[in-house]
Parts: sequence; structure tokens; C-alpha cells
Amino acid sequence: MRPTMSNGLAAANNQPAETYTLSTNDLDYPTGRRLRKEEATLLARLALAGHVVHRGRCNDYTVCKYGYAQYCQDLIELHAFAVRLGVCHE
Repeated sequence: MRPTMSNGLAAANNQPAETYTLSTNDLDYPTGRRLRKEEATLLARLALAGHVVHRGRCNDYTVCKYGYAQYCQDLIELHAFAVRLGVCHE
């Protein structure tokens, strides 16, 4: 005697049962601003070099290390500062 195997059809109209999967990538509402790849890479390179980068409200940045701080008005200026430090190449 063989046990009967089910094909996963749950309804009389032979439609497969609905499955729910949890996904963390699909956002139903905005939870904040996601970083662009260039910005995230630059911040990671500065962090690996020991610098702390604080993002401001107006898309500005403050880079700190050894008690010194450098203000950068935008991402282009932050990239130029990182090039001067030798953290990244042009």
C-alpha cells in the first residue's frame, strides 16, 4: 500500500495554495533614505581609514579624526577631501 501524495492544490478550482513569504527588501513605506552606491563606498573607505563621517541635515558631511574636523558641503567635496587624504583615487 502506497501513501497518497498531495500536489499542493488547496481549492476545488485546482489553484495552488497561496504562500506568504517574508521579505526585508520590499518596503511598503519609506523608512529613511537609502545610500547611493558611491556615497556608501566613500563612507566605508573613510571608515576603514579610521575617519568618522557625520551626515548633516542638508546633505553635508563632517569628517573627524584625532580631534580634528573637516566640513564638506556635499558629496563632491567629500570625495575631493578623501582624495587629498589618499583614501580613494580619482
